[in-house]
Amino acid sequence: MSHHPIDELVSFGPIEDYERLELPAPEPVELGPGRAAGEAGPAFFLPSAELEELARRAFSAIAFRLPRAHVRALAEAASDPEASEADRFVAFSLLRNAAIAAEGTLPLCQDTGTAVAYGWKGAALLTDGRDEGAIAAGAAAAYAAHRLRASQLGPKGFIAESNTRDNLPAMIELRAAGGGEYRLCFAAKGGGSANRTSLSMESPSLLDEAALEAKLRERVLGLGASGCPPYRISAVLGGSSPDQALRVLALAGLGLLDGLAGEAGGDGRPLRDRAWESRIEAMARSSGVGAQFGGSRMALDARVLRLPRHAASLPLAFGISCSAHRVAKALVRPDGLYLERLEADPARLLPAGEPALPGARRVDLDRPQAELAAELAALPLGSFLLLSGTVVAARDAAHARFRALAASGAALPAYLSRHPVFYAGPTEAAPGLASGSFGPTTAGRMDAYLDGLMARGASLVSIAKGGRSPAARAAIASRGGAYLGCVGGAAALAAREHVLSSEVVDYPELGMEAVRLVVLRELPAILLANASGKDFYEEARRC
Repeated sequence: MSHHPIDELVSFGPIEDYERLELPAPEPVELGPGRAAGEAGPAFFLPSAELEELARRAFSAIAFRLPRAHVRALAEAASDPEASEADRFVAFSLLRNAAIAAEGTLPLCQDTGTAVAYGWKGAALLTDGRDEGAIAAGAAAAYAAHRLRASQLGPKGFIAESNTRDNLPAMIELRAAGGGEYRLCFAAKGGGSANRTSLSMESPSLLDEAALEAKLRERVLGLGASGCPPYRISAVLGGSSPDQALRVLALAGLGLLDGLAGEAGGDGRPLRDRAWESRIEAMARSSGVGAQFGGSRMALDARVLRLPRHAASLPLAFGISCSAHRVAKALVRPDGLYLERLEADPARLLPAGEPALPGARRVDLDRPQAELAAELAALPLGSFLLLSGTVVAARDAAHARFRALAASGAALPAYLSRHPVFYAGPTEAAPGLASGSFGPTTAGRMDAYLDGLMARGASLVSIAKGGRSPAARAAIASRGGAYLGCVGGAAALAAREHVLSSEVVDYPELGMEAVRLVVLRELPAILLANASGKDFYEEARRC
């Protein structure tokens, strides 16, 4: 009989990678007559308060610090002599961002993400059964204490929704396991990277080397830059059900299945294929996207897993973890509670000499918008820029209101024609700071609004991250506009060095999606689209 559950193959690494917390150890308990903990040996009880505190500390830590291996990979990219200058600049910026965030004031990314927790509770580790509630309470406490962005929306009807204000609900999945440990993995998943996830039910005819190569290349090239590369790319082929493929994809992206063997005997055991991982990394190098500004470093690494499947079905799950790879593992053992050591001093890994954007041109955003757009129209795509001046920070919810105003025949706010629009929703500012972490959101989500706004003289110049749809590029070309990209995932760096002021000017009830006037100073950017009608990423892919 074949029996190879994925959960038994999850790996948490050596205890040397963890720090014991100054929290009470689980309490030994006596089991009543006729009861057992599931295995020989003593049982231990973990109070909900301790589990909540562990979750609070974990979610607090990952908002500001990255795993050590991830920081080392960014440092390698920042000093890679074979990478483009733009690649090295972006990787260096992300490393500097990590150093600023590690101070504990400005979060790594403005999208502080959905709080995610996976857990495997050993039979000999007992709780009161309120584990999910305790973990959620710990997450809520961390988000409130550190002014992390509340991004979760709750339905008020099938269409209407509103912000839950506490970033709950969290995504929590707990399972039973053997032994006397409680193993937990905490993560924060931002919308930009989550939106790059895909699941398709393929024909078994895909199990052909050329066909599979073509399908995976299509997925890799479709990632673009909107998820904030450089990425960890994960792919899962097979699965007893579609939901199993997606779950294993999530675990693979968190590094929990790195220990899978590279071979299997056809008895249902999953495997990790390092040769296909190398192929995916090569596809990423050829994409032209690079670490956002063009080049070869779109991916730091890849994970490719093969699962058993039903003979008639072939799930293919594909996704990424972004440059803000926020994850920490934790262990609850009879001798205490442990949290993975994250990188506390990323600055020690910064290469000597900060790379500069070659030929970067200073741009005054406070000029009349038509004049600014004309200047940008005369520049070649891929031109590097340093942006200074006032922008309107607005994203999804505000754009929905702008569209409603236009549909009603009302005038649009004057600021939309006076200033470029920067698609962003920052975190709350700490006392004494001009802004919380400030970075671009995905431009493509605003594409549906763009032409209607530009027809009314608004949003002539827009700033965000990632590519734009053909319809949006056509609107930019026909209206004589421009679209600029900034480094995604460097929000702490932007807030510290490039944001001079930030003021809510409209829709304060939208919380993090309120409209702000933000004054920038020499924020690095790249020209991605203008009146030429071309797209930088498409042109880079052809080269």
